[in-house]
Amino acid sequence: MKMKFILMISLIILTACNGGDSGGNGTGSGVYTHKELAERFVYNLNLSDDFAVKLMKDSTEQKDFIVIYDPYTDTYDAINISGYSVNSSATEFYYSASTQFYGDLDVIPSYDSPSGWVETQYRDHKTDLYFEKVSASAKDLAKVAALKEFIELEKSAEFLSSEFGLSLDRSKEIARLATHWKKASKKAMTNAEQDSFSTELLGFSITDGKQVIKEASEGNLSGLSELVEAAALKNSISPEHASRLMTKLFEL
Repeated sequence: MKMKFILMISLIILTACNGGDSGGNGTGSGVYTHKELAERFVYNLNLSDDFAVKLMKDSTEQKDFIVIYDPYTDTYDAINISGYSVNSSATEFYYSASTQFYGDLDVIPSYDSPSGWVETQYRDHKTDLYFEKVSASAKDLAKVAALKEFIELEKSAEFLSSEFGLSLDRSKEIARLATHWKKASKKAMTNAEQDSFSTELLGFSITDGKQVIKEASEGNLSGLSELVEAAALKNSISPEHASRLMTKLFEL
């Protein structure tokens, strides 16, 4: 059990110090129909703890777009899935599809009209578009990027709060800090800056963590419990939740 704990702490420190990227490129929708691809995309997206979306429309007025309902943000969102591959990460595709994503849509209920029955429609109130493909300006792209980051942070915060017993405010702080950590270049950060990030997140510095790992490898395990206690105190959670949080933080 102690050796398992040492390995867990080692992974945290090494991940924080060394950084790293993972990912893959999709190969297209293959032989799937648009409806089948929509269903697989939603299914795969919901395999992540950060999602519980519902497919509202697998076909819209705009080619390749679907509409999903996100209960975490209580919004209806439109996303173009034409570039999605069932063999790639649905969550990575979701967050990378910012230029073809419209969030928090207006819902226009179905109604009878002189020309016939009109089904429920979804409109982007920011641009007054019904999912038309348009060339986005730099300002539009900035808005989309901000929306994507907001949605990502909100989802991370909701997950952290429910999974680790954190207050929602603290969850949002951690989500923001972890996002900044991932964006920062390790080569561009001084040891003091790395220590500052870690201390704000976990209650102990990377420098202290590395020293504890060194001592643990030599048989002195007393520092390990102190790290967990520091993380628990910093985030006002139990030591058990703190241990799990420490393995999750750098994966946000």
